[in-house]
Amino acid sequence: MDRSLTHKRPRIARHVLMAEQLGRRIVCGELRPGTTLPNSTLLAREMSISRPAMREAIKLLAGKGLLESAPRRGTVVRPRSAWNRLDQDVLSWQMGDAPNAAFIRDLFELRRMIEPEAAAWAALRATSERLSEIESALLLMESADARSKVSIQADVAFHRSILIASGNEFVAHFAPAIEASLTMTFGFQRRSHPDREHFIPDHRAIFDAVRRGDSEAARQAVHALLSQAEADAMEGLKLKDATS
Repeated sequence: MDRSLTHKRPRIARHVLMAEQLGRRIVCGELRPGTTLPNSTLLAREMSISRPAMREAIKLLAGKGLLESAPRRGTVVRPRSAWNRLDQDVLSWQMGDAPNAAFIRDLFELRRMIEPEAAAWAALRATSERLSEIESALLLMESADARSKVSIQADVAFHRSILIASGNEFVAHFAPAIEASLTMTFGFQRRSHPDREHFIPDHRAIFDAVRRGDSEAARQAVHALLSQAEADAMEGLKLKDATS
């Protein structure tokens, strides 16, 4: 028997589940900045969890910038400016079931600050191995159904590979941090334009420019893709709002 068919997903630790519950309540505004949480004993009782697990959950959220322990005040919700906004969990909790227009705008502003220049540097620095990774992601996008999970994962891999190919470790660090948001917004983009031919040519233009070492063409190709992608994401969001 194929073991992969009988493999069970690993159980998620209780403190991780509790951190997710509290984290979602914080980012959605139910627990506002400055709110003091009950002490760990009362909070553990309220959430039906052991005190050690509750303390671990609080430590986890403190590491993401959502909570802090203040002398004589206990555990306090920190202001939004203190949150680690590129943490994958924080991004996921903030998006919930769907991002809003402000989130999409902020995401694309961030992408415009980073991705065009990353592509320009990738055109100058990409190794044959990195070029192969970018091309593999592109070929998978070209063959998969545009609305499938495979296509969206390939799209994320395409952009991640370009950031890594830039050869700048700081830029590459952004790659895993924004994957959750990219996955979500790509889904909305495909909602409004599910045909591959709508978005594949822009990706192909980026890859071709990077492969031939044309940094300016790579930069401009990314700008063109991001402009179209943001419009598609906003249109997809409107379609969802209209049908919900």
